[in-house]
Amino acid sequence: MTRLTSDRRILHGILSAASAYTADISVFPIVLAALFRDMNLGATEGSMLAYSYNVALMAGIVPAYFARTSAAFWRLFRLGVALFALGTVLLMATVTLQGMLSARILMGLGAGIFSPLIPSLISVTFEDRTRYLSYWATTTGAVCVFAPLLLFTASGPLGAQSPYALVLVLAVLSVLLSRRPQVAKHIAARVSVTAKARTCNWFGLSFVLAAVFVIYGQITWLIYSVPLRLAQGAVSDIELALIGTAPWVAFTLVCYLMRKMPDALFPHCLLFSGLLAAACIVAFLTLPSGSPLGYSTVMIGSGIAMAVANVPSTAIAFSYVDPSRMGLVSCLDILAARLGGAFYLYQFSWVVPEATILWSLGPLLLALAVVFAGSSAKRPA
Repeated sequence: MTRLTSDRRILHGILSAASAYTADISVFPIVLAALFRDMNLGATEGSMLAYSYNVALMAGIVPAYFARTSAAFWRLFRLGVALFALGTVLLMATVTLQGMLSARILMGLGAGIFSPLIPSLISVTFEDRTRYLSYWATTTGAVCVFAPLLLFTASGPLGAQSPYALVLVLAVLSVLLSRRPQVAKHIAARVSVTAKARTCNWFGLSFVLAAVFVIYGQITWLIYSVPLRLAQGAVSDIELALIGTAPWVAFTLVCYLMRKMPDALFPHCLLFSGLLAAACIVAFLTLPSGSPLGYSTVMIGSGIAMAVANVPSTAIAFSYVDPSRMGLVSCLDILAARLGGAFYLYQFSWVVPEATILWSLGPLLLALAVVFAGSSAKRPA
Protein backbone atom coordinates (compact mmCIF):
# COMPACT_ATOMS: atom_id res chain seq x y z
CA MET A 1 0.00 0.00 0.00
CA THR A 2 2.87 2.40 0.83
CA ARG A 3 4.55 1.78 -2.53
CA LEU A 4 1.25 2.25 -4.38
CA THR A 5 0.61 5.52 -2.56
CA SER A 6 4.13 6.70 -3.35
CA ASP A 7 3.68 5.74 -7.01
CA ARG A 8 0.55 7.82 -7.20
CA ARG A 9 2.18 10.75 -5.47
CA ILE A 10 5.05 10.67 -7.95
CA LEU A 11 2.65 10.48 -10.89
CA HIS A 12 0.48 13.30 -9.56
CA GLY A 13 3.48 15.53 -8.95
CA ILE A 14 4.84 14.93 -12.44
CA LEU A 15 1.45 15.35 -14.11
CA SER A 16 0.77 18.60 -12.23
CA ALA A 17 3.97 20.10 -13.61
CA ALA A 18 3.27 18.76 -17.10
CA SER A 19 -0.25 20.17 -16.95
CA ALA A 20 1.00 23.62 -15.93
CA TYR A 21 3.47 23.56 -18.81
CA THR A 22 0.94 22.54 -21.45
CA ALA A 23 -1.81 24.78 -20.06
CA ASP A 24 0.55 27.70 -20.66
CA ILE A 25 1.12 26.50 -24.23
CA SER A 26 -2.63 26.46 -24.87
CA VAL A 27 -3.41 29.75 -23.14
CA PHE A 28 -0.62 32.06 -24.25
CA PRO A 29 -1.45 32.28 -27.99
CA ILE A 30 -4.98 33.39 -27.07
CA VAL A 31 -3.72 35.80 -24.41
CA LEU A 32 -1.24 37.22 -26.90
CA ALA A 33 -4.00 37.71 -29.47
CA ALA A 34 -6.03 39.64 -26.86
CA LEU A 35 -2.98 41.74 -25.94
CA PHE A 36 -2.49 42.65 -29.59
CA ARG A 37 -5.98 44.10 -29.54
CA ASP A 38 -6.18 45.59 -26.03
CA MET A 39 -2.64 46.99 -25.71
CA ASN A 40 -2.17 47.85 -29.39
CA LEU A 41 0.95 45.72 -29.57
CA GLY A 42 2.92 45.77 -32.79
CA ALA A 43 4.37 42.80 -34.60
CA THR A 44 7.78 43.42 -33.01
CA GLU A 45 6.48 43.44 -29.42
CA GLY A 46 4.32 40.38 -29.99
CA SER A 47 7.17 38.49 -31.58
CA MET A 48 9.45 39.35 -28.64
CA LEU A 49 6.95 37.86 -26.20
CA ALA A 50 6.66 34.72 -28.31
CA TYR A 51 10.38 34.27 -29.00
CA SER A 52 11.67 35.14 -25.51
CA TYR A 53 9.97 32.11 -23.98
CA ASN A 54 11.42 29.74 -26.58
CA VAL A 55 14.94 31.15 -26.27
CA ALA A 56 14.83 30.91 -22.46
CA LEU A 57 13.43 27.38 -22.68
CA MET A 58 16.30 26.27 -24.88
CA ALA A 59 18.77 27.74 -22.39
CA GLY A 60 17.01 25.94 -19.54
CA ILE A 61 17.37 22.57 -21.25
CA VAL A 62 21.16 22.60 -20.86
CA PRO A 63 21.37 21.54 -17.16
CA ALA A 64 19.35 18.36 -17.78
CA TYR A 65 21.93 17.30 -20.36
CA PHE A 66 24.62 17.07 -17.67
CA ALA A 67 22.46 15.37 -15.00
CA ARG A 68 23.43 11.72 -14.53
CA THR A 69 21.84 10.66 -11.22
CA SER A 70 18.22 10.33 -10.12
CA ALA A 71 18.82 12.77 -7.25
CA ALA A 72 20.09 15.40 -9.67
CA PHE A 73 17.13 14.79 -11.98
CA TRP A 74 14.65 15.31 -9.16
CA ARG A 75 16.37 18.44 -7.83
CA LEU A 76 16.37 19.95 -11.31
CA PHE A 77 12.72 19.06 -11.73
CA ARG A 78 11.72 20.89 -8.55
CA LEU A 79 13.93 23.87 -9.36
CA GLY A 80 12.43 24.22 -12.84
CA VAL A 81 8.84 24.04 -11.58
CA ALA A 82 9.60 26.64 -8.89
CA LEU A 83 11.06 29.07 -11.46
CA PHE A 84 8.08 28.48 -13.72
CA ALA A 85 5.71 29.28 -10.85
CA LEU A 86 7.59 32.51 -10.01
CA GLY A 87 7.38 33.59 -13.63
CA THR A 88 3.64 32.90 -13.61
CA VAL A 89 3.18 35.12 -10.55
CA LEU A 90 5.07 37.93 -12.28
CA LEU A 91 3.00 37.54 -15.45
CA MET A 92 -0.23 37.78 -13.47
CA ALA A 93 0.95 40.81 -11.53
CA THR A 94 2.46 42.94 -14.30
CA VAL A 95 0.71 45.32 -16.68
CA THR A 96 3.76 46.43 -18.67
CA LEU A 97 5.43 44.96 -21.72
CA GLN A 98 8.78 44.82 -19.90
CA GLY A 99 7.22 42.94 -17.00
CA MET A 100 5.53 40.43 -19.29
CA LEU A 101 8.78 39.93 -21.19
CA SER A 102 10.64 39.21 -17.94
CA ALA A 103 7.90 36.84 -16.83
CA ARG A 104 8.00 34.89 -20.09
CA ILE A 105 11.78 34.56 -19.87
CA LEU A 106 11.55 33.22 -16.31
CA MET A 107 8.76 30.81 -17.26
CA GLY A 108 10.67 29.62 -20.31
CA LEU A 109 13.80 29.01 -18.24
CA GLY A 110 11.87 26.98 -15.68
CA ALA A 111 10.00 25.00 -18.34
CA GLY A 112 13.27 24.25 -20.10
CA ILE A 113 14.69 22.80 -16.89
CA PHE A 114 11.81 20.54 -15.85
CA SER A 115 9.90 19.66 -19.03
CA PRO A 116 12.57 17.38 -20.59
CA LEU A 117 12.61 15.30 -17.41
CA ILE A 118 8.90 14.45 -17.51
CA PRO A 119 8.87 11.61 -20.09
CA SER A 120 12.15 10.16 -18.87
CA LEU A 121 10.99 10.06 -15.23
CA ILE A 122 7.74 8.40 -16.31
CA SER A 123 9.54 5.93 -18.56
CA VAL A 124 12.01 4.72 -15.96
CA THR A 125 9.60 4.82 -13.01
CA PHE A 126 6.68 2.80 -14.40
CA GLU A 127 6.96 -0.55 -16.12
CA ASP A 128 4.11 -0.04 -18.63
CA ARG A 129 5.79 2.94 -20.29
CA THR A 130 3.35 3.44 -23.17
CA ARG A 131 0.30 3.40 -20.90
CA TYR A 132 1.74 5.95 -18.46
CA LEU A 133 3.03 8.16 -21.25
CA SER A 134 -0.54 8.12 -22.58
CA TYR A 135 -1.80 9.13 -19.13
CA TRP A 136 0.64 12.03 -19.28
CA ALA A 137 -0.57 13.13 -22.70
CA THR A 138 -4.27 12.64 -21.92
CA THR A 139 -4.15 14.45 -18.57
CA THR A 140 -2.24 17.44 -19.88
CA GLY A 141 -4.52 17.62 -22.89
CA ALA A 142 -7.59 17.67 -20.64
CA VAL A 143 -6.11 20.55 -18.65
CA CYS A 144 -5.50 22.44 -21.88
CA VAL A 145 -9.18 22.08 -22.74
CA PHE A 146 -10.24 23.96 -19.62
CA ALA A 147 -7.45 26.53 -19.48
CA PRO A 148 -8.60 28.61 -22.48
CA LEU A 149 -12.17 28.54 -21.17
CA LEU A 150 -11.00 30.54 -18.14
CA LEU A 151 -10.49 33.46 -20.49
CA PHE A 152 -14.16 34.25 -20.11
CA THR A 153 -15.19 32.37 -16.93
CA ALA A 154 -12.49 34.00 -14.77
CA SER A 155 -13.11 37.69 -14.30
CA GLY A 156 -11.48 40.42 -12.28
CA PRO A 157 -8.54 42.83 -12.41
CA LEU A 158 -6.22 40.29 -14.04
CA GLY A 159 -8.06 40.53 -17.36
CA ALA A 160 -6.54 38.40 -20.10
CA GLN A 161 -4.02 36.90 -17.68
CA SER A 162 -6.80 35.33 -15.54
CA PRO A 163 -6.26 31.77 -16.86
CA TYR A 164 -2.75 31.81 -15.40
CA ALA A 165 -4.31 31.29 -11.97
CA LEU A 166 -4.80 27.67 -13.05
CA VAL A 167 -1.22 27.43 -14.31
CA LEU A 168 0.04 28.76 -10.97
CA VAL A 169 -2.08 26.33 -8.92
CA LEU A 170 -0.79 23.36 -10.92
CA ALA A 171 2.83 24.47 -10.62
CA VAL A 172 2.57 25.02 -6.86
CA LEU A 173 0.85 21.65 -6.43
CA SER A 174 3.73 19.96 -8.24
CA VAL A 175 6.30 21.68 -6.02
CA LEU A 176 4.43 20.60 -2.87
CA LEU A 177 4.11 16.98 -3.97
CA SER A 178 7.71 16.66 -5.12
CA ARG A 179 9.14 18.12 -1.91
CA ARG A 180 8.15 15.13 0.19
CA PRO A 181 11.32 13.22 1.24
CA GLN A 182 9.77 9.79 0.70
CA VAL A 183 9.07 10.67 -2.93
CA ALA A 184 12.70 11.55 -3.62
CA LYS A 185 13.85 8.38 -1.85
CA HIS A 186 11.41 6.25 -3.78
CA ILE A 187 12.58 7.61 -7.12
CA ALA A 188 16.21 7.20 -6.13
CA ALA A 189 15.54 3.52 -5.45
CA ARG A 190 13.77 2.81 -8.72
CA VAL A 191 15.26 5.16 -11.29
CA SER A 192 18.52 3.85 -12.71
CA VAL A 193 20.44 6.54 -14.59
CA THR A 194 24.15 6.10 -15.04
CA ALA A 195 26.90 8.05 -16.71
CA LYS A 196 28.13 5.01 -18.61
CA ALA A 197 27.56 5.42 -22.35
CA ARG A 198 26.15 2.42 -24.18
CA THR A 199 24.87 1.76 -27.66
CA CYS A 200 22.99 4.62 -29.31
CA ASN A 201 21.56 4.58 -32.81
CA TRP A 202 22.13 8.20 -33.78
CA PHE A 203 21.04 7.61 -37.37
CA GLY A 204 17.51 6.55 -36.48
CA LEU A 205 17.27 9.07 -33.66
CA SER A 206 18.22 11.95 -35.95
CA PHE A 207 15.29 11.18 -38.28
CA VAL A 208 12.86 11.14 -35.37
CA LEU A 209 14.13 14.51 -34.12
CA ALA A 210 13.97 15.99 -37.62
CA ALA A 211 10.35 14.88 -37.97
CA VAL A 212 9.51 16.35 -34.56
CA PHE A 213 11.11 19.65 -35.64
CA VAL A 214 8.96 19.87 -38.78
CA ILE A 215 5.66 18.61 -37.38
CA TYR A 216 5.70 20.69 -34.20
CA GLY A 217 6.92 23.71 -36.12
CA GLN A 218 3.90 23.53 -38.40
CA ILE A 219 1.47 22.95 -35.53
CA THR A 220 2.92 25.79 -33.41
CA TRP A 221 2.62 28.18 -36.34
CA LEU A 222 -1.04 27.27 -36.78
CA ILE A 223 -1.91 27.53 -33.07
CA TYR A 224 -0.53 31.10 -33.04
CA SER A 225 -1.80 32.16 -36.46
CA VAL A 226 -5.44 31.11 -36.20
CA PRO A 227 -6.41 33.06 -33.02
CA LEU A 228 -4.47 36.10 -34.20
CA ARG A 229 -6.24 36.20 -37.56
CA LEU A 230 -9.62 35.82 -35.82
CA ALA A 231 -8.77 38.53 -33.26
CA GLN A 232 -8.22 40.97 -36.12
CA GLY A 233 -11.89 40.54 -37.06
CA ALA A 234 -15.13 40.87 -35.15
CA VAL A 235 -14.59 37.89 -32.88
CA SER A 236 -15.32 37.96 -29.15
CA ASP A 237 -13.09 36.62 -26.39
CA ILE A 238 -15.57 33.78 -25.88
CA GLU A 239 -15.26 32.69 -29.50
CA LEU A 240 -11.48 33.01 -29.31
CA ALA A 241 -11.41 30.85 -26.20
CA LEU A 242 -13.67 28.19 -27.70
CA ILE A 243 -11.65 28.00 -30.91
CA GLY A 244 -8.45 27.97 -28.87
CA THR A 245 -9.83 25.01 -26.91
CA ALA A 246 -10.59 22.98 -30.05
CA PRO A 247 -7.10 21.53 -30.67
CA TRP A 248 -6.76 20.45 -27.05
CA VAL A 249 -10.12 18.67 -27.02
CA ALA A 250 -9.00 16.75 -30.09
CA PHE A 251 -5.54 16.17 -28.56
CA THR A 252 -7.00 14.74 -25.35
CA LEU A 253 -9.46 12.39 -27.05
CA VAL A 254 -6.91 11.05 -29.51
CA CYS A 255 -4.26 10.55 -26.81
CA TYR A 256 -6.78 8.54 -24.80
CA LEU A 257 -7.67 6.41 -27.82
CA MET A 258 -3.97 5.77 -28.46
CA ARG A 259 -3.21 4.41 -24.98
CA LYS A 260 -3.08 0.82 -26.31
CA MET A 261 -1.48 1.61 -29.66
CA PRO A 262 1.09 -1.07 -30.62
CA ASP A 263 4.67 0.22 -30.78
CA ALA A 264 5.03 -1.15 -34.31
CA LEU A 265 2.58 1.49 -35.60
CA PHE A 266 4.40 4.47 -34.07
CA PRO A 267 6.50 5.32 -37.18
CA HIS A 268 3.31 5.35 -39.26
CA CYS A 269 1.71 7.65 -36.71
CA LEU A 270 4.48 10.20 -37.29
CA LEU A 271 3.93 10.03 -41.03
CA PHE A 272 0.18 10.57 -40.64
CA SER A 273 0.81 13.48 -38.23
CA GLY A 274 3.08 15.25 -40.71
CA LEU A 275 0.61 14.85 -43.57
CA LEU A 276 -2.28 16.10 -41.45
CA ALA A 277 -0.34 19.16 -40.23
CA ALA A 278 0.51 20.01 -43.83
CA ALA A 279 -3.13 19.68 -44.87
CA CYS A 280 -4.16 22.03 -42.05
CA ILE A 281 -1.68 24.68 -43.25
CA VAL A 282 -3.01 24.48 -46.80
CA ALA A 283 -6.60 24.75 -45.53
CA PHE A 284 -5.75 27.73 -43.30
CA LEU A 285 -4.15 29.68 -46.14
CA THR A 286 -7.12 29.10 -48.45
CA LEU A 287 -9.91 29.86 -45.97
CA PRO A 288 -11.74 33.21 -46.22
CA SER A 289 -11.23 35.63 -43.31
CA GLY A 290 -14.78 35.21 -41.97
CA SER A 291 -14.93 31.46 -41.50
CA PRO A 292 -14.91 30.52 -37.78
CA LEU A 293 -16.12 27.00 -38.57
CA GLY A 294 -13.31 26.47 -41.05
CA TYR A 295 -10.71 27.78 -38.59
CA SER A 296 -12.15 25.54 -35.87
CA THR A 297 -11.66 22.58 -38.20
CA VAL A 298 -8.04 23.60 -38.79
CA MET A 299 -7.46 23.81 -35.02
CA ILE A 300 -9.04 20.40 -34.47
CA GLY A 301 -6.83 18.94 -37.19
CA SER A 302 -3.79 20.52 -35.54
CA GLY A 303 -4.71 18.92 -32.22
CA ILE A 304 -5.09 15.50 -33.82
CA ALA A 305 -1.73 15.86 -35.57
CA MET A 306 -0.06 16.85 -32.31
CA ALA A 307 -1.61 13.92 -30.43
CA VAL A 308 -0.69 11.35 -33.06
CA ALA A 309 2.95 12.50 -32.93
CA ASN A 310 3.25 13.04 -29.16
CA VAL A 311 3.75 9.64 -27.51
CA PRO A 312 5.02 7.87 -30.65
CA SER A 313 7.85 10.35 -31.19
CA THR A 314 9.00 10.06 -27.56
CA ALA A 315 8.71 6.26 -27.48
CA ILE A 316 10.57 5.85 -30.79
CA ALA A 317 13.33 8.20 -29.62
CA PHE A 318 13.74 6.24 -26.37
CA SER A 319 13.88 2.96 -28.30
CA TYR A 320 17.12 4.04 -29.96
CA VAL A 321 19.01 4.43 -26.65
CA ASP A 322 19.49 2.68 -23.32
CA PRO A 323 18.08 4.14 -20.04
CA SER A 324 21.32 5.98 -19.24
CA ARG A 325 20.63 8.38 -22.12
CA MET A 326 16.94 8.97 -21.60
CA GLY A 327 17.64 12.37 -20.03
CA LEU A 328 19.67 13.38 -23.07
CA VAL A 329 17.02 12.13 -25.49
CA SER A 330 14.28 13.95 -23.58
CA CYS A 331 16.28 17.16 -23.91
CA LEU A 332 16.79 16.63 -27.63
CA ASP A 333 13.12 15.75 -28.15
CA ILE A 334 11.88 18.88 -26.36
CA LEU A 335 14.56 20.98 -28.05
CA ALA A 336 13.55 19.75 -31.51
CA ALA A 337 9.90 20.58 -30.88
CA ARG A 338 10.61 24.04 -29.45
CA LEU A 339 13.21 24.88 -32.09
CA GLY A 340 10.72 23.85 -34.74
CA GLY A 341 8.11 26.14 -33.23
CA ALA A 342 10.54 29.04 -32.88
CA PHE A 343 11.86 28.57 -36.42
CA TYR A 344 8.41 28.54 -38.00
CA LEU A 345 7.26 31.59 -36.01
CA TYR A 346 10.43 33.45 -36.98
CA GLN A 347 10.73 32.33 -40.58
CA PHE A 348 7.09 32.61 -41.63
CA SER A 349 4.82 35.55 -40.84
CA TRP A 350 2.02 34.62 -38.46
CA VAL A 351 0.82 38.18 -37.85
CA VAL A 352 -0.06 38.45 -41.57
CA PRO A 353 0.17 34.85 -42.87
CA GLU A 354 1.70 34.43 -46.32
CA ALA A 355 1.82 31.52 -48.74
CA THR A 356 5.63 31.33 -48.46
CA ILE A 357 5.19 28.75 -45.69
CA LEU A 358 4.07 26.27 -48.32
CA TRP A 359 7.67 25.58 -49.32
CA SER A 360 8.21 24.08 -45.87
CA LEU A 361 5.88 21.20 -46.72
CA GLY A 362 8.78 19.53 -48.54
CA PRO A 363 10.35 18.30 -45.27
CA LEU A 364 7.43 15.89 -44.95
CA LEU A 365 9.86 13.49 -46.61
CA LEU A 366 11.61 13.43 -43.25
CA ALA A 367 8.54 11.87 -41.68
CA LEU A 368 8.49 9.26 -44.44
CA ALA A 369 12.16 8.53 -43.72
CA VAL A 370 11.24 7.90 -40.09
CA VAL A 371 8.89 5.12 -41.17
CA PHE A 372 11.67 3.28 -42.96
CA ALA A 373 14.34 4.12 -40.37
CA GLY A 374 12.08 2.88 -37.59
CA SER A 375 11.44 -0.46 -39.27
CA SER A 376 14.87 -1.20 -40.72
CA ALA A 377 17.54 0.57 -38.64
CA LYS A 378 19.21 -1.53 -35.98
CA ARG A 379 18.33 -0.49 -32.43
CA PRO A 380 20.30 -1.17 -29.25
CA ALA A 381 19.49 -4.39 -27.45
